[in-house]
Amino acid sequence: MATRRSTFWSQPQTYVLLGGTALGYTLLMLLAGPKPLAVLAGSGIAAAMVSSWAAGFRPSPTAANSSDLLDAQTVAAQLRTLGQRVPAKSQNTWRQVQTWATESQQFAARIYSRDPLLQFELLEAMHTVLDLSGQVADGLAVLDQIETPAYQQMAQQRLDVSCDRLAATHSQLQQLQDQTALSSLDTAGDSTLPHSLQSLIEANKTILQNNQDPP
Repeated sequence: MATRRSTFWSQPQTYVLLGGTALGYTLLMLLAGPKPLAVLAGSGIAAAMVSSWAAGFRPSPTAANSSDLLDAQTVAAQLRTLGQRVPAKSQNTWRQVQTWATESQQFAARIYSRDPLLQFELLEAMHTVLDLSGQVADGLAVLDQIETPAYQQMAQQRLDVSCDRLAATHSQLQQLQDQTALSSLDTAGDSTLPHSLQSLIEANKTILQNNQDPP
């Protein structure tokens, strides 16, 4: 998915700087007159200011793409951050969660490549995937700290619900990817895809909300 990249000329500060520099140069010419020394000094100062801003400007691709959950590197980075919460003894469970989330992103990206009109639904779906992954990471961390059997059971139940929903989402997105690939052979397309994605999103949001509610 293409993301607009920040450039030197796209920054509002660039035009503020150029306007201020031009105003300062004009005032200098009015006060000192068009003397060679004043012209050279003013031009040098203006050039130095613009050059300094241009040299200091560094567009950040990572920041620009931080919300692009159809980008594999963005999702991988967020999963790495979530994984820092997971205890060492729960890494096997977390690796499975990473696989579901990573492959879900791949399915979503392929759907988008065939049907860009589904961008909003796919981004929202991936947001819920990462939110569910976050619930699993937090659940694994909490489960590692709880010692009371009754509360361990409650924490495990919530953890299992989040994991099951992630597995179901992975399966559904895989099916939708195949459905999209098949419908690309039909000029009429498939009008059920937006509804299917919205149903997936609502199911994920229900689990997310239920797991946030107090027992």
